[in-house]
Amino acid sequence: MSAARNDGNGRTTRVLNADARRSVDVQVKHARVRRLLNASGFDSLLLQQPTNIAWFAAGADVTRGASCEASSAVFVTPEARVVLTNNVDSQQLFERELYGLGFQLKERAWFDDHRILLNDLCRGRKVASDTGIGRTRNISRRLTKLRLPLTGLECERMQRLGKVVTHAVEATAMHVERGKTEADVAGEIAHRLIKRTVFPERIAVCADGRSERFRHWKFGSDPINGYAVLSCVARRWGLCVGAARTVCLGSVPADLKEAHRAAALMHATGLFFTQPDETLRDVWQRVARIYEKFGRTHEWHLADQAEVCGYENCELAVTPRSDFRLREGLAVHWHPSVEMARCGDTILLTSDGAEVLTASRRWPSVSVRVRGHIVECPDVLALPQTSQSPRSDISSDTAQQLAMMRDSILSGPDSAAESMDSVWEMDELVRRESP
Repeated sequence: MSAARNDGNGRTTRVLNADARRSVDVQVKHARVRRLLNASGFDSLLLQQPTNIAWFAAGADVTRGASCEASSAVFVTPEARVVLTNNVDSQQLFERELYGLGFQLKERAWFDDHRILLNDLCRGRKVASDTGIGRTRNISRRLTKLRLPLTGLECERMQRLGKVVTHAVEATAMHVERGKTEADVAGEIAHRLIKRTVFPERIAVCADGRSERFRHWKFGSDPINGYAVLSCVARRWGLCVGAARTVCLGSVPADLKEAHRAAALMHATGLFFTQPDETLRDVWQRVARIYEKFGRTHEWHLADQAEVCGYENCELAVTPRSDFRLREGLAVHWHPSVEMARCGDTILLTSDGAEVLTASRRWPSVSVRVRGHIVECPDVLALPQTSQSPRSDISSDTAQQLAMMRDSILSGPDSAAESMDSVWEMDELVRRESP
């Protein structure tokens, strides 16, 4: 966070302020690592994966342009936390990502081999790592458990991220027009995310039933003629949230309507039973029974249905055999699919109950009754065709309602998530001369 001060001579100085909440979060992570080292007999932990560094450093980004490759590493002992980086990246890291968090610096010249620095610190120590580099022991699976459950700060960030992801998908869907390509629409989703410094981890735009054959389709150059399913997983502060929405140009085809209602049944069941103390296996079995009850048993064999998400898009897969037990501080991204239809939302388990992070009051919903409770799931949004190709079957009242919905979706979430700049993104120390 930055604060402006006037030095009395007409010049404004911005200074860096440490974020106390991030500092506490890092101390919590360091305590987890310390217990791991003590229990396993290691002297230190070397982190090179961006997801693990973001987790340990309370959301710090050590990548270049959100790439999957880190430009730096973090070396953790029971007493210290050290950043291993080069002279080009060190200033940016310590002013914008790590300021006031108690990290030490080991720096090398940009043209020196990064492994020399790693080897110097690891020499003579029993070192665990998330890559298995050199003579270190790869304990990446144990680190997955260490990242869970999410801390209070991480849960709040997931809530903020959910609003932005929902807005990006829904606002883009409202602009879908006949003739736009899947890639056009994917680009619009990416634009709405990046303008808020949120990075698209995965975007899928499946037009006119393409996802029935290719369940993990991304996007292509084919134009959208009838309808499209928009899916997105986005990352911020190292954390991931996903959502999906379906938009139709004109009347919804009967086969799409039927498939979407079936997917909504599975989706609502998954959302409802994602509760503390439930195992992933038990939740899965309840969803699988709904597939079977409605004659869609084969569908869940064709695609993954959900995963526990966090610093990885898939921290843990929801499968028929997983005995992992849910608890507070966990998020699950549900995205069941039936034929060409898909539903998608992320749910977070908090002390106040389960919260759907990507729920929207502005998007049309379908109500599903589960164990006597109503669960709202996103429905298919039917848009009238453009004025260049008007439809006679769209009444003026319907057109007016859709216009109001469009205004609500396009403007509402903007103010709720007007900036994703967090309080720990510091301005550099600058001086501005008075005119």
